[in-house]
Amino acid sequence: MVSGVGFILVRHGQQSAGFHVDPDPGLDKTGVEQAAAMAARLGADDGRLLFTSPLRRARETMAALEVRWGRSATVEPRMAEVPTPGLSLDARGHWLDGFLRGDWSDQPDYLQAWRAGIAAFLTGLERPAVIVSHFVVVNAVIGLATGDSRVTPSMPDHCSLNRFELRDGAFHLVEKGAQRKTVIG
Repeated sequence: MVSGVGFILVRHGQQSAGFHVDPDPGLDKTGVEQAAAMAARLGADDGRLLFTSPLRRARETMAALEVRWGRSATVEPRMAEVPTPGLSLDARGHWLDGFLRGDWSDQPDYLQAWRAGIAAFLTGLERPAVIVSHFVVVNAVIGLATGDSRVTPSMPDHCSLNRFELRDGAFHLVEKGAQRKTVIG
């Protein structure tokens, strides 16, 4: 196990449609602006690895950093949004509301496995990284780092920079990114 590896989890920019409207929306105009501002905050290329969720809103957010740093991110499926197998778009929104108010101890095996996959990917990092992902992913890692079993221990804003360090096989929250009362989905 590698220790002392820092990584930044970035929540994607504002998307053009909600979780219950489009299965894979891109960014809206505000989201594109947020992504550009995030890339500017990260500054010059310092050699960190780049990873992104395969979903459009995350890839489009990462695109701003790829342009700034002049290199491509690796698409990492384990950083994708929470899975909702078998749910229609309409049902996803209703399901998400209840899920976000829940506790990880109450979640079914497939969601426990999804969360474990996130942890497995991150514990495998051997160099510092920037990863663009999703609200629930950021919260899952915050929960693992702080021992908080709530699904939503935090309200990361779009393009917030959430800083962590992996030390001695455990996640440590270094700095929570910008928070806000946000519409999730």
